[in-house]
Amino acid sequence: MERFFVKAASVNAVRRALDRAPGGACVIGRFDRETIECGHTMSAHSLHRHWPVLLSRLDKAGLRVVERPGPIALDPSEQG
Repeated sequence: MERFFVKAASVNAVRRALDRAPGGACVIGRFDRETIECGHTMSAHSLHRHWPVLLSRLDKAGLRVVERPGPIALDPSEQG
């Protein structure tokens, strides 16, 4: 299962946006405080066809796809 991440305040907002969306997109759960982890089971051909539809649905809901958040440094002195 391929994964993508959505910046959203709640898991339910993403679920509503992806409800009955083409391509088998689903919400996996909260990745961190601001990011929701989602997945899809689309082949490359299907992804090419359905990805714009998924982005449009998320955009209409005021959400956006983001890169996977990196590791969080707990100590400020660790950030070089």
